[in-house]
Amino acid sequence: MLIRKNPLKLLVRGAVLGMLVGLAGAPHAADPDPYRDYRGTGSGGGFDYDDSGDIPWIENETEVLAMPQAENLSPVGVDALPRGMTLLIDRSRITVDPKDRVVRVWLWLRSDQGAESGSFEGYRCETREYKVYAYANPRRDPPVSKAKAPTWLSAKSAAGANYRLELLNDYFCGIRGARTAQEIGVAMTGEFRLERFFSN
Repeated sequence: MLIRKNPLKLLVRGAVLGMLVGLAGAPHAADPDPYRDYRGTGSGGGFDYDDSGDIPWIENETEVLAMPQAENLSPVGVDALPRGMTLLIDRSRITVDPKDRVVRVWLWLRSDQGAESGSFEGYRCETREYKVYAYANPRRDPPVSKAKAPTWLSAKSAAGANYRLELLNDYFCGIRGARTAQEIGVAMTGEFRLERFFSN
């Protein structure tokens, strides 16, 4: 006995079957992990990334600025300071190099008893590090002396009052890295500005 099949049903069934075969043949098509192809083969599930082609970060040559004038020093609101100490900054000469993205500033520590000293420092937002380029003491001659072997140090592991990490987190760095000198100045006035990653 001859059984006639509906050609429309056969066509639909063939299309569905072809779609299923195509999905089965596509590797990871239904995989919930879209990054599977980029993960390493180890059990840790980390990513395989060859950084040999990356351009290494190079710090630009740093010129130590002259000791700041007293009238240009402004107090900075930080909590991580010993009792009786005030932190001031030369806001008129904050610089942010567009190439190495280092924030360079003169900082000044002053005690209630009148003792004071300064340091010319650089800050990296990407690594949360700082470097002291020079020291200043108005009672010495000359008042400014360059650091002998300045090196980058972690602000996170600094002992004692860690005002440097507070400067990085609250003033120098935004969600896109180092802020501009103007943005840092605005942040130090206490004016709050909502930052968005894709904002200008």
